[in-house]
Amino acid sequence: MKRLAVVFVVLLAGSLGGAQQNITGPSLTIYSDLALIEELRTLTISAGEKDYLIEDLPKTLLPDSVIFRPLKEIEIIEQEFLPAREPTGWQLLQNSVGQEVEVTVARGLVPKTYRGTLLSVEDGIVLQEVTGRVQIIKEFSEVSLAQLEEYRKAPALRWRIQSDSSREVQGKLSYLAAGLGWSAQYTAILNEAETQMALSSWVTVQNTSGRDYKNAKLTLIAGELRRVTPPPLPISPPRAVAPLAAQEKELETQPTFEYHQYEFPRRITLNDRQSLELSFIRADAVTVSKHYVYEAAVSPQVRVEIRSVNDGAHGLGIALPAGIVRLYKETAGALQLIGEDSVGHTPTGEKIVLVPGMAFDLKAERTLKDRQVVGRDELGRELYRDTYEISLRNQKDSDVVIEVKERLQGTWKIISSEPSYEKLDASTVLFTVPVKARAAAKVTYTVEWKY
Repeated sequence: MKRLAVVFVVLLAGSLGGAQQNITGPSLTIYSDLALIEELRTLTISAGEKDYLIEDLPKTLLPDSVIFRPLKEIEIIEQEFLPAREPTGWQLLQNSVGQEVEVTVARGLVPKTYRGTLLSVEDGIVLQEVTGRVQIIKEFSEVSLAQLEEYRKAPALRWRIQSDSSREVQGKLSYLAAGLGWSAQYTAILNEAETQMALSSWVTVQNTSGRDYKNAKLTLIAGELRRVTPPPLPISPPRAVAPLAAQEKELETQPTFEYHQYEFPRRITLNDRQSLELSFIRADAVTVSKHYVYEAAVSPQVRVEIRSVNDGAHGLGIALPAGIVRLYKETAGALQLIGEDSVGHTPTGEKIVLVPGMAFDLKAERTLKDRQVVGRDELGRELYRDTYEISLRNQKDSDVVIEVKERLQGTWKIISSEPSYEKLDASTVLFTVPVKARAAAKVTYTVEWKY
């Protein structure tokens, strides 16, 4: 069968009474996978009970979230969400069964046109002409429909409004929509001495809601909102990426309820299927320190940690939303990527720990040297005495300090250790071990424990 070409002869637009328009650009408050949109609308209403269409809405609107706060009271007695309907040509034919259609068949140089009532499209087009004759058409080039019902390229709300008079009513329309989300990405550049880092960030704002937002005021919310039935996100890829210049004014951040909001000083335009990158937080000189940690319960390798504190004394002091951090080091004027990590939502005053990777020149081995059963308690449980040895090797040309964290099980007591240890919590102890360049060191301890 040839490809369909459907021609719309008559289009019944679903335009109801009452013009309405946007007065200013909308306000976008975007969460991780949801947005609250607020905008001013003006309704021209007539006396009596009539239907009005509210258009220019996203396809992912949550109908039961709509709130309209008019400056002058009106009574909305009924609401219906009219979703966008963009059927294919074959769907249009299926929906047109019982209607009058014209079917054109290309035969030689002179095409032939059949007119009649469409009976079926299951196996070709079954058409009944006015004479009663039935045509079964397998091959055709064009179909013309007399009318098209329930066709709507964009969604709308139908409001039934009761009014005592004809007037204009202005109000704030608020609703939730899926398909709008944001995420933060950070870039951290360590100086050569590894004592400071320059931290900058971007946020990526994505729109797959089915609507453009022109001249919008943008606010981002960071935090964990409870959602009972979160809507699925559209899976369409962004159509374009449009990086924006750095903010001319300082980004405003402040607590809101139990979350943090970030308000951008300039308005933006966010089109459907578009992804914008916006300049976000920047701190040019954040004080950091580098540490080496061996934790056998986590990894057999020695990891590198870059630590700081999110406060003014360390060059920060702004609530950081969760995001991916790419770490670089500046060496002789050039940058080298040294790893990636992620941070969770980090309020001011909290510690920041980034793990860019594992230390190449530091090695560690943990060995159980001895195990004995030295007794039983009153419940008959065995009391074990274990001796562990942890060997640390430093192949660097400089001295280092390695923090050795040991996880202990059951009810335990260390009866001897070299070097001494610090108890961090009920199951973790810390040994701080200096290791000379091109040398080795050991941690030895004996622990008695039972389940």
